[in-house]
Amino acid sequence: MYAEIVLSRATPQLDRIYHYRVPEGFKDKLKVGYQVVIPFGRGMTVGYLIGFSEKADVHESLIKDIDAIKNEVPLFNGNSLALARWMSEHYGCFFISALRTVMPPGTAGKEKRKSKKKLEIKNSKADIINEEDASGSRSPISDLQSLKSPFTLTSAQSSALQKINASVDEDRKETILLYGVTGSGKTEVYIRAIGHALEKGKGSIMLVPEISLTPQMVRRFKERFNDRIAVLHSDLTLKQRDEEWIRIASGEAKIVLGARSAVFAPVADPALVILDEEFETTYKQEKNPRYHAREIAERLGITVVLGSATPAVETFFKARSGEYGFAELPERIERRPLPPVEIVDMRVESEWLLSGKLRDELTQTLSRGEKAILFLNRRGYFTFSVCKACGAVLECPNCSVSLVYHSDEKKLRCGHCDFSAEARVVCPKCGSSSMGFFGTGTQRIEKEVAQAYPDAKIIRYDRDAVIKKGSHETIFAAFAEGNANVLIGTQMVTKGLDVPLVTLVGVVSADTSLNLPDFRAAERTFEQITQVAGRAGRHDLPGKVIVQSLNPEHYALKYARSHDYDGFYKEELEYRRSLFYPPFSRLINIVFSGRGEEKVIEIADKIAKGLSRFMEGKGGKYQVLGPAKAPIFKLRGQYRYQVLVKAEDPEPARAKLFDHLKKANYPADIRIAVDIDPVNLL
Repeated sequence: MYAEIVLSRATPQLDRIYHYRVPEGFKDKLKVGYQVVIPFGRGMTVGYLIGFSEKADVHESLIKDIDAIKNEVPLFNGNSLALARWMSEHYGCFFISALRTVMPPGTAGKEKRKSKKKLEIKNSKADIINEEDASGSRSPISDLQSLKSPFTLTSAQSSALQKINASVDEDRKETILLYGVTGSGKTEVYIRAIGHALEKGKGSIMLVPEISLTPQMVRRFKERFNDRIAVLHSDLTLKQRDEEWIRIASGEAKIVLGARSAVFAPVADPALVILDEEFETTYKQEKNPRYHAREIAERLGITVVLGSATPAVETFFKARSGEYGFAELPERIERRPLPPVEIVDMRVESEWLLSGKLRDELTQTLSRGEKAILFLNRRGYFTFSVCKACGAVLECPNCSVSLVYHSDEKKLRCGHCDFSAEARVVCPKCGSSSMGFFGTGTQRIEKEVAQAYPDAKIIRYDRDAVIKKGSHETIFAAFAEGNANVLIGTQMVTKGLDVPLVTLVGVVSADTSLNLPDFRAAERTFEQITQVAGRAGRHDLPGKVIVQSLNPEHYALKYARSHDYDGFYKEELEYRRSLFYPPFSRLINIVFSGRGEEKVIEIADKIAKGLSRFMEGKGGKYQVLGPAKAPIFKLRGQYRYQVLVKAEDPEPARAKLFDHLKKANYPADIRIAVDIDPVNLL
């Protein structure tokens, strides 16, 4: 008998299965999922046992023995191994890269340790992860009273819950869209559905798009489920994530709450996965393996619930066509009204970043002792620096983007790499001393509000403000429970926040996302405005929303003003149909990058022409576009070109492309990144 081993090292040459002999002393100990030490080349390395075989692919004389068992706890089971195999094939990544996603957090770091001690799992058998039917020693429900809710469901909530529970009870492999306006009580439906699964001894995974949403969600879940819940997200320390993973693997925690990667948690006997705000792009990983949490959830073969007030166009299309189940929450709890939305034409406003209307409303809001949220999807103070004499814009030397001025550091920074420089007053191109700073960032809005309202207690909530661990919880607590009454932030403030005294929401510039070179720009803008508008008037006090724009006639703003998702969906669908974009096609985005621009173009052109010739004989509608410069043409010193494949069925192009890339011998300095069903084309 031979052990099938995958190396911990990932290169095109090493991405295969190796056979090793199992020593006599190991035959009763080795199990799939073990981490082992093996001889390789002239030294030793770490590998993972993925199976056994009676035959080897090389001569017996070349086969070596496994040297040691590094730890005797299976790090994955048969189901997660099968999922990793599919991910490797579908997304075109190294098998070890896919395998790492289903293993405990920090596994790669532990490979370098010399210790070969057994890793203990508290209250659990050592081989619990290898048990396909592991359910833990705890009874499904030891205290039914703890699941009782103080809330009475609306008829719409009850109907939605019945659909989800029926799917769980019948073990359906089904995806259900829970389409509900902001403040309609989707979270309560989630909690009750999870409670229903728990009563049956089943596990559940609850995904949120941002770790900023976890503090308040954790609070609600722990109030209902106590220690049955485990939390997984990147803001935890590695030790904390390890401990939570062990609680899940042992069956101690039957409910997992976390961000994207929590979909891989080893939940015992899972029955339900929920993606809150399913439209969010953060559910898609931007590096290999480029998976989408929704697609992984649907591969688990259980009930999947996708919840949002603004579902992705593709998701809503599937629900309308019957591919997905559908449940709707058309009204807010207690029939509270959705906040009125007013669009302000900023073409007639010039003196302030905040319009006269927004400043008047902010004055009244603060005077009543209420709270406001100001949303702007740009960090920093000024978003670009330009010479008034020659028009040159200061760009990052490594990336084709303008540098952003950060007032707290008095520095210009790139948002894509680590480059920073002192703010210049002399133009590097013409030598003029007439450099000017323009654009609007969260820091600049913060300063303007502080000057206009000296008594306001302001908190800024953007990526710069949450560098330290625990920052999300601190900021949320300060705004929700402390004295802070103005929250200024980027997309992190657009969803999930449920604060009683928030009665005013201001969208400082709706045009930031509207003008992006992406076919989803209108959808993103509609989603952001609708979501951030939903933060206002969620409790007893009515709310109001002010949206500032230089393009107030755009259809995304028109439908956002009336909270009309259906109207937006119909108009957006016709735009997508006319240009053959999803849901009428699926996409493959291929990004070529390298330091030599001519070589990048040559290889991109070769692959684009080859795919076009190949797709001609396959039938069905398709388009191969490019190569063309990527919207961010230069990134971290690499020139970037894109080829975009649009097809009714992209599977032939996907398979052909990955087969070609495995066999081709392109220069090592040329990178080719393939994204299946991309959500970001920038």
